[in-house]
Amino acid sequence: MVAKPKSTKDAPSGAETRERLVAAARACLQSEGIAGASARAIARHGDLNQALVFYHFGSVDGLLQATAREDAERRARLYEDQLTGASTLAELVAVGRTIHDVETRDGSSAVLTQLLAGAVSSPSLGAAILDGMKPWTSLVQDALRRVVADTALASVVPLDDLAFAISSLFLGMELMASLDPDHDRVAGLFTSLDSVSLLLDALLRATSP
Repeated sequence: MVAKPKSTKDAPSGAETRERLVAAARACLQSEGIAGASARAIARHGDLNQALVFYHFGSVDGLLQATAREDAERRARLYEDQLTGASTLAELVAVGRTIHDVETRDGSSAVLTQLLAGAVSSPSLGAAILDGMKPWTSLVQDALRRVVADTALASVVPLDDLAFAISSLFLGMELMASLDPDHDRVAGLFTSLDSVSLLLDALLRATSP
């Protein structure tokens, strides 16, 4: 076990130090990408002793796993009320657009795409990302249940599979947005989804008993 380093820069408590390390990992991923996310680089972004990475998380990969889970939990908490209030596909698409816009502006989308890139060579990181997506997917599933309630599809649509597909679509969109210099393309995609969702909502209402 790595001994806890003596440093005046160490946080007053273990929980606060962990929070600082996660924040430092996020900053490092945004500016240097997954390839540059070493213990030294992360510690530099947090003005911390790099030994703290190993003391609190065991490894850089352990810290990245914690970052993936905490980012997903934060995202679910932040947008829970909006998703809970969505009862049509159009409203669900609108929430997705809001999430994309906010997460892109604050750099969270960049962090997510870098974590996804790291998951290619780290099954444990991939598992952490999937695990972190569970609360989000559950919220989407609940919203879909409200969308199809009182329609002929309520008893036949596999909501868990559809919620997973929507979550996967969102992840894919965020990944492609990070690769494509044309930032208006995703905005245009949401505009197209707005039109499609309005049509599908009308069809769903038509199937109501």
